[in-house]
Amino acid sequence: MESWSSEIIKLIDSKLENVKDRDIRFFRIAEFKRNIERVEQFSQTCPHCQKEQINIKEAVESVDEAIGVPGKARRNYDRLISRLSKHIQNEHGFYPPFHFSYLHALYGLVAGFVLGFGLMKLIPEFGIELLFGAISVGLVASYITGSIKDRRIREQKRIM
Repeated sequence: MESWSSEIIKLIDSKLENVKDRDIRFFRIAEFKRNIERVEQFSQTCPHCQKEQINIKEAVESVDEAIGVPGKARRNYDRLISRLSKHIQNEHGFYPPFHFSYLHALYGLVAGFVLGFGLMKLIPEFGIELLFGAISVGLVASYITGSIKDRRIREQKRIM
């Protein structure tokens, strides 16, 4: 007997046989399939994943309509994808590629700007150089720390 996720994925594949590859990428079907497998994996211990199995089954019944025709089915499908991704990220620790690199780079940019602005006001003769230097150092250092964390996530195979 096949698992629940493999049955659902086969049903999705059969409903989307004649759909363009561009639409499949645009509507994040591959991400949806991966999240279906994760929902099954965590449904034994996670009550939210158990509830989402029902919503997934309903969405799969109308996935061809959701992709082909704008309207309520598409809106419900988009909400389901977002809800699943958010839950999988927050509760189960799966992240999109380069999530922490970008996040840490933003924080480093802001921190570098604040530090550089403070140094610029303290030492006005080297003001603009200190500002740009602090922004650069903050950005590079934080991007490196984010990349290290992203590498750890990749090694643990927890990429969304």
